[in-house]
Order: sequence, then C-alpha cells, then structure tokens
Amino acid sequence: MGSWIEYDAIYPPGTLTPGAVLLVALGHLAGATSVYADGSGYPLADFLPRRGLAYDPDILGRAERYLGEVSLDAFAAEATERLNQRQRLCLMLNLIDRLQADGYERPEAHPLVARLMDALSVSPAEIAPLRQALALKNDLSIFPQ
Repeated sequence: MGSWIEYDAIYPPGTLTPGAVLLVALGHLAGATSVYADGSGYPLADFLPRRGLAYDPDILGRAERYLGEVSLDAFAAEATERLNQRQRLCLMLNLIDRLQADGYERPEAHPLVARLMDALSVSPAEIAPLRQALALKNDLSIFPQ
C-alpha cells in the first residue's frame, strides 16, 4: 500500500476536496454554519470525525468556507464532480450512520440525506444492504446484561 501522497490531487486554495466534502456534509447534517463551535476559531465542532481526518488547517479552512459561504445545491453539485462512486457511498454511509446512532429509523428519508443521495446518484438499492449492517452495528440492545 502506498502513501496518501500518491493519491493526492492538486486542488486550488479554497476549493472543495474529497476530505472537505465529508466534513461539510457532516456539518450540514448537524445544522452547522462553521467548523468552529463558538466562532472564535476553537473549540472544533462536535460533528468533526475523531479518527481518520486530521485537523489540518487547510481542510478546516475549505470546510469553513463551504459551510459558511456556499449553498447546499452548489456544494452538492461540486461534490458530485469531486467524488468517485466509492467515496459517494462512504459519504452516504457516514451520514446514515450518524442518523441511525441518533435513533432515526429511516435515515435515507432525512431531507439532507435524500437530497445528497439524489445529487450524488446513490440509489436506495445500493444503500439498503449496507444500511442493514449499520443498523446492526448500532443495535447495542442485542447485548443484554
């Protein structure tokens, strides 16, 4: 397996990157307009992943711009251009996982999720078997005392 650098594309400053797509989508799901919880530059918002993406100032700046300045429709259109199908599925599964963990029984019916699934051309048929696995992952009631 190679390094991440082998897969990096060059993105002009301030434009959307695949990593920023994930942060912005999670931010929209949380109803956020900033990656900064109090607007002063810290602390970071609760929707940011705790593992995986590092809190790199570049990606945070890109996400901050898209949350605060770019409409959801424009974001979705650009995200569609930036992500391959595997990334699109991963994005949708992250959104669905967040909603299922919060108790949503039909997260694909959530307005943001439905809108992004349509914009990203992710079909309910692609999501259905994966959603069942996420539901099982989040069902901790199967471990009784």
